Amino acid sequence: MVYLFLDCDEYLATQRIRELKTAVGDAELADLNITEWEGGQAQAGEILGQAAMMPFLALRRLILLRGYLGHLEKRMGASKSNESAAHQEAAQFLDGLGEVNESCDLLLVENGLDKRRAIWKGFRMKLQEGEREVRGLQALVAAKVVQQEELATPDAKALPSWIQQRARARKIAIEPRAVQLLATYVGGNLRQLDNELEKLSLYAGPRAITADDVNAMVSDASEAMIWNLTDALSQRNPAKAMQSLQALRRGDNHPIYLVTMIARQYRIILKVKEALGGRGSGNEFDIAKLVGERPYPVKNAIPHAAKYSFAELVDVLDRLVVADNAMKTGADAETEIDLLVAELTQKPPRRASR
Repeated sequence: MVYLFLDCDEYLATQRIRELKTAVGDAELADLNITEWEGGQAQAGEILGQAAMMPFLALRRLILLRGYLGHLEKRMGASKSNESAAHQEAAQFLDGLGEVNESCDLLLVENGLDKRRAIWKGFRMKLQEGEREVRGLQALVAAKVVQQEELATPDAKALPSWIQQRARARKIAIEPRAVQLLATYVGGNLRQLDNELEKLSLYAGPRAITADDVNAMVSDASEAMIWNLTDALSQRNPAKAMQSLQALRRGDNHPIYLVTMIARQYRIILKVKEALGGRGSGNEFDIAKLVGERPYPVKNAIPHAAKYSFAELVDVLDRLVVADNAMKTGADAETEIDLLVAELTQKPPRRASR
């Protein structure tokens, strides 16, 4: 079978590759029946020759190609005609995919393959006797010569279901509220989610993982509490802001740390506001990639971006710099953060003195 993993989630692809490696058979003989190549390490003739071989004292063979087609696509793009060596190799390889031995799994792992180009769409080759059509991946997938597997990162709505399924597969009990919090704190990083499930299961022991466990053990929990303070500041709600500040103090968070974290959140709000470009809302996963942040803080920043002008955000960041400098040069840190929170709940925020 020929498999295509195109722009897949890294964690899901790794798990699926592990399954295919396990299907090879006896672990002691696996190395004799598994071949892995990166990019242009091998050419079509060598790859197809390996794919035609029978497994050696095992159930199956596995050939894993990472980035081979992307490398070939670049060579084809740099050539001046469809008679180039790269085009000939592409034609040989694509034509040969229908002849892979039934006991061999040939896996193509590709990221960023351009679906407008010849590898995907196909191309015409000039021959002495005329021209012929070479089928691209699109046609080979449609003809079921190649099996494309969809291994995309679950979106925000599907993520809690994925966490529940993963927990069941690992025989980990977890409460629904804990699932939702975990999805909110970590976002779509499946590898980190799996690691957090393992950590939480060890912490909870034989009982089900609770929301309190997530708040205690997942690193983003303290960040969530600081977002509660940021919410109150953007709402210009002094009472709520002071309540949030007291909750953070009960966690023994030093004022300098709190100012640093608040400043980080306002910088994210500023970046998100720039990325939104006047729009009131957007997809946190797309914006997170654009601004280089995780989905969780971006999701929190989106509604705040609409509540501040660019000038107000700059004023807030200036005031935070003043507070940080005061704390580090002798001012009472507790008093300084009280004054800071009180000032930032005013509307509009005061321009910081320089």
